[in-house]
Amino acid sequence: MCGICGFVGPPSPPVLKRMTDALVHRGPDAAGAFTDGEVSLGHRRLSIIDLAQGQQPVFNEDRTIAIVFNGEIYNHCDLRPQLEALGHRYASQCDTETIVHAYEAWGVDCVTRLDGMFAFVLYDARRQLLFGARDRLGKKPLYFTTRPCGPASGEVALAFASELKSLRAHPAVAASLQVAPGGLVSYLLNDYVLGPQSIYEGVERLEAGSAFVFGLPGSSAPGLRRWRYWNLHINADNQPGASPPLSEEAAADRLIDLLRRAVHKRLMSDVPLGVLLSGGVDSSAIVALLAQLRPPGEIDTFSIGFDEPSFDESGYAEQVARHFGTRHLSRRFTAADLQSRLPGIAAQMDEPFADPSLLPVAMLAEFARQHVTVALGGDGGDEIFAGYDPFRAVAPARVYRRLVSPALHARVLVPLARWLPVSEANMPLGFRVTRFLRGALVEPRLRPAAWMGAFSLDQLQRLVPDLGDCLAPEQAYAPILAAARAAPPANADGLAYSLDFFQRFYLPDDILVKADRASMLHSLEIRSPFLDTELVEFVNALPLSLKLRRGTTKYLLKQALGARRSGAPLLPPEIVHRRKKGFGIPVARWIRHELQPLFRETLIGDWPEQALPMFNRWEIERLFDDHVRRAANNYKELWALFMLAQWARTQAP
Repeated sequence: MCGICGFVGPPSPPVLKRMTDALVHRGPDAAGAFTDGEVSLGHRRLSIIDLAQGQQPVFNEDRTIAIVFNGEIYNHCDLRPQLEALGHRYASQCDTETIVHAYEAWGVDCVTRLDGMFAFVLYDARRQLLFGARDRLGKKPLYFTTRPCGPASGEVALAFASELKSLRAHPAVAASLQVAPGGLVSYLLNDYVLGPQSIYEGVERLEAGSAFVFGLPGSSAPGLRRWRYWNLHINADNQPGASPPLSEEAAADRLIDLLRRAVHKRLMSDVPLGVLLSGGVDSSAIVALLAQLRPPGEIDTFSIGFDEPSFDESGYAEQVARHFGTRHLSRRFTAADLQSRLPGIAAQMDEPFADPSLLPVAMLAEFARQHVTVALGGDGGDEIFAGYDPFRAVAPARVYRRLVSPALHARVLVPLARWLPVSEANMPLGFRVTRFLRGALVEPRLRPAAWMGAFSLDQLQRLVPDLGDCLAPEQAYAPILAAARAAPPANADGLAYSLDFFQRFYLPDDILVKADRASMLHSLEIRSPFLDTELVEFVNALPLSLKLRRGTTKYLLKQALGARRSGAPLLPPEIVHRRKKGFGIPVARWIRHELQPLFRETLIGDWPEQALPMFNRWEIERLFDDHVRRAANNYKELWALFMLAQWARTQAP
């Protein structure tokens, strides 16, 4: 995996080097730079394929096209003969060069032929344009700004990078950066900045499945044009034109075949490769299929455990490892680990990010990188197969909304829920009930976000009243509402819409950001077989009843893994049918005990007032005190504020 950056503006080798050096953790093996007039491209390389000849930028035969690329193109060996038959000549075995020749052959439509995880920017000197794209599901990041930057208000016409810290290394861009109130509200509502916006005004993320062309000043078509080359399509059952459904058995067989192929294509590597094994269904399925492709004794698996039993899955991971005979290594994650690693991780995060599992994933990546350079992971299974609790809450919420009046909800049921016992366990009953009630009467299009995020809009009215203009639902949830208008789901109140939300927003903006940043912090490449395009499109076309049936999540996947149609099942039944825990950490308990002094000092004693003056300090103190004295479980709110404060100290301009 790699890091890319560049800009259109006055050339400056020292500035390009600073931008490139800011990405050294993404690519410790080599650096590359290219300048042609106003165009500057930078690259940091983590060598995975063609270790000797894969340095970037990569050029075409006459050096009129140059590219910087982050990712893997899994079908480059299939595309290569086609391109060679068209007369293109390769100088290496690396997949990057295939993108260059594909662009020469098919223009910007070449992106539709690429199968992989990628973000790239290509410079076409003849046409005086930059062409960039991001993979279909958003596995690899790409930030950019076209806001005029610099003393002359136009010195930099375009700047792009894999991470914001690289953009900040350009002095003209850094001088123009300001925290966006809308981005801040988005973070507080969702635990992450949602959609194409970023935490900074004028800086955007290229959306998953999107591409752009930027015509240089003076070209025939100057400026930015972007488009979607791929989009999600969730079958809401009985949609007009839907293909006839497969039998359950045929669908299960097809699923396993696609997943096996997805695992196989992700074994492409010239460096050691292993598996991040949580012990859940998804990562265990990857180990099971990998054991069919490689001798189990040659498979390395890695897991993280916790001292708190309700959070710990390491026993299941060890069971799967023993079942398949892998070389398994495990570590335990404690509050002390969090405290010692947090400053370094917070300093690397470009935007505030409040998914607590970032910390153990980073520790797992650090641990695995001591042994391998590439790791397969189970990301994506929950989002495509309806694996989370909010999917099971969709039908009850529909009934609740129909039967319960707003007055009964607000005056009776919500106050009653506050009397439920406050527990420090993983996803206790009281927490689940209060979360359900918080989103039950919200507009259906916004319900998944309301269930998953840290704060509600009502809470933010008390916490950041000065941001009132950004707290209307139309502004606060603008990306979600815009997506719903652009591609209205067949049933906005049902499971299909929730699947769309989790795949369109939660997956690329939370899960994949976490995987990318945590792994790249330690120069580890993570590959996700469940996010194979052909597999995702197949699962999204299935009837909803094959994903969630009578409260059973991931129904078809579990049937496929546990069936005995041709001998023994792929996984032991106690792994297939065990209760999902999720990859969380015991934050609620740690805030009350081991980490209470750190949280008290950060949130109350040393709040970054200069960077974040808009916060009601009394409201922060109330949330903290209610949690510590067990009057409420406010761990999500407190963790979001804590990570925001950490970010503000290290990143805010």
